[in-house]
Amino acid sequence: MSKFVRAGLIRTAAILAAMAAPAAAQPKVENGDSPEEIAKDAARDLKDSRFYNKPGATRAQYDADWQDCRLIARGSRLPRGSSTFYNPALYNPSISPLAAGIGGGIGGAIAAAIAEGQARRDNRKRCLLIRGWRMVKLPADRAAVVAAMTDEAKQDYFNSIVGAADVSGEVEKMDSFTPVEDAALKVAPGLAGPATLWLHKDPAKAVMPVLKPGEGAIVVAYNRNNPAAKDRFGRLDLYRYDAAKGDLHYQPRDWKKKGDLTTYVVPVPAGDRRANYELRVIPVTAGDYVLGGWTVGVNTPPASSNCFGAPMFSVKAGEYAYIADATPVMGAQLGDGSKTSTMVLTRNLALAQAELARIQPELAGKLVEAPIRNRASYSCASVTMGRYDWPGAEEMALAPAEQSEGGR
Repeated sequence: MSKFVRAGLIRTAAILAAMAAPAAAQPKVENGDSPEEIAKDAARDLKDSRFYNKPGATRAQYDADWQDCRLIARGSRLPRGSSTFYNPALYNPSISPLAAGIGGGIGGAIAAAIAEGQARRDNRKRCLLIRGWRMVKLPADRAAVVAAMTDEAKQDYFNSIVGAADVSGEVEKMDSFTPVEDAALKVAPGLAGPATLWLHKDPAKAVMPVLKPGEGAIVVAYNRNNPAAKDRFGRLDLYRYDAAKGDLHYQPRDWKKKGDLTTYVVPVPAGDRRANYELRVIPVTAGDYVLGGWTVGVNTPPASSNCFGAPMFSVKAGEYAYIADATPVMGAQLGDGSKTSTMVLTRNLALAQAELARIQPELAGKLVEAPIRNRASYSCASVTMGRYDWPGAEEMALAPAEQSEGGR
C-alpha cells in the first residue's frame, strides 16, 4: 500500500470517527471571517453556468445567507441564526445518521466521507432555496459569454445578477412546503376494516399504560385507507422541543445515573402493516414535540429532517393528544405520471375518538386534538435537511435565540 493511499485511508477513518461519535459533531464556530473572506467562499456558487438569484437582493445579502447556510449545513448554527456549541454532558441522538447507516469496509468508509461532503453541499443549497434564493442555470451559449468575461467584468455581472428581477435560464426554487395535493394521495373517509389498538407485539403484554404524574400520551392512527398504503409499514419520529431556545431538548449522557426519565425522542412505528386502521398510544413527558421526519416501508430513523421548519405539537399532563392519521404510501402514481412514496398526514379526530372509546371504553371522551404550530426550527444534523408546513396551521412567533447547547 502506498503512503498516499495509507494517508488517505487514515484521513477517511478520522472523518468517520468524528461523524460516528455521538457528541463529537461540530464545536462552536467563532466566525471571525472577514467580509472579503466570506465573499470569496460564497463566490464558489457563482459560476459561469449557474448562480443564485433573489429579486431585489444585494451581493452582500447573498454572501451573508451563503455563510449562514454553510454553517447550518455543518451543524454549527441553528436555522434561527444562533450558534450551537459542543456540550460533552449532552447527547444528541440525531447526530450523524450518515455514519449510522454505513456498511463495513474501507470502500464504505470512503463512500461515506464523500457523501458527507456532498450532503453538506446539497443542504447548503437547500437552505438557500428555503430562504428564497433561486438557482439559475444558464443555457450553454449564455454561459460561454460569461466565461469569456474578464475577472472584473464577471464580478460586476454577478454583483448585479444576484438581485436581478428578470433572469433567463432554468430556474430552480422552493416556495411551497406543504404536501402535494393529488387524488392518488387522498385518504378515504371512514374505516377500510376493523380498527385495532397496538400497544405491544405480544398480546399478553398489550395493557394500556397508566399515565404517571407529569405524563401525557401521544396518539397516532396508522390509516391505510388508500390503495398505495395497503400492507405498508411506516414510522414517525418526534423530538422534545425547547421553544424558548429554538432547538431540541437533548438527553444528558448521565441520564441513567441521575434517573432522568424525561422523554426526548418518540419513535412511533406502525405495529401491524396488515391492519387497515391501528391506533398507537405512547406515554410521554408532557411538553412540546416537533415532527422531525418519517420513513415509509421500514422501521428505521428518518434520514431527512424538518429542521428548517417543523410542525410543533403540545401535550399536557394527563392528556391523550391526537397527533394525526399517518398513511404510508409507496409507489403512488400522481396525476403528472410520476410516482412518489411518502407519509400522508391527515386529521380525523372524530374517527379516532370513536374507535379508541370502542376499544378502550375507559378512555372515552379523553382524546383531544393536539394544537399545531408551524416553523419550529432546530439543529440540523441529517443527511437531508428540509421543512414541512402543516396546511392551515399558524406559524410560531419566535425571537432569535442567543445560543443552544445542542450536544454538538
